[in-house]
Amino acid sequence: MGAKRTRIITFGVFIVLTLGVVLSRFYLNVQKDHWDNKRMAVETAFEKSIMTKAAKVDFFYGDEPFRIVYGEDKLGQGVIVWVSDKDVHTEMASEGFTEAQIRDTVMKKNPGVEIERIMPGMLGQEYVWEVFYKKTDDSGTRYYYDYYKFKDGLYLDTYRLSLQ
Repeated sequence: MGAKRTRIITFGVFIVLTLGVVLSRFYLNVQKDHWDNKRMAVETAFEKSIMTKAAKVDFFYGDEPFRIVYGEDKLGQGVIVWVSDKDVHTEMASEGFTEAQIRDTVMKKNPGVEIERIMPGMLGQEYVWEVFYKKTDDSGTRYYYDYYKFKDGLYLDTYRLSLQ
C-alpha cells in the first residue's frame, strides 16, 4: 500500500509540474508580441525624443494607434511620448494638464460618474487626454469618452456609447 501511494503522489507532482511548465510557456508566447510592442515603443522614444528613462507604456487606439510612453528626461523631468508608425511626438508633462487635473475637471462636469481610465491620445490632429467613464441613471449604465486638449485641458468632445 505504501509503494502505491508513493507512485500516485509522484505521478500527481509530475502532472502538476508539467501543467505548470506548459501553461507558463503558453502565457509567454501569448504575451510576447505585446511585450515586444512595448519594448519597441520605448526604444523609439529613446531614439527620437529627449526621454532617457521609461516608466510605463499604454496603448491608445483611435483613428491611428499610438503607444504612449511615460518617462523622464536626463534632468528627471516628466516626459510623455506618443509613438505611432508614422510619427513621434513629445510633450513635457509639466507643460500640459495633469491626469489629476483632468480627473477633477470631469468630476466637476459630471458628478457621480465612475472614471474607468484616463490616458493621453489623439483626436483628429489634436493631442488630448481621453477619459473613459460610465454613468448610471434610471435608464441604465452608459459609457462615455471625453476628450480634452493635452496642453490646456480645454474640452473638445464627448462620444457616447450605446446603453447597456
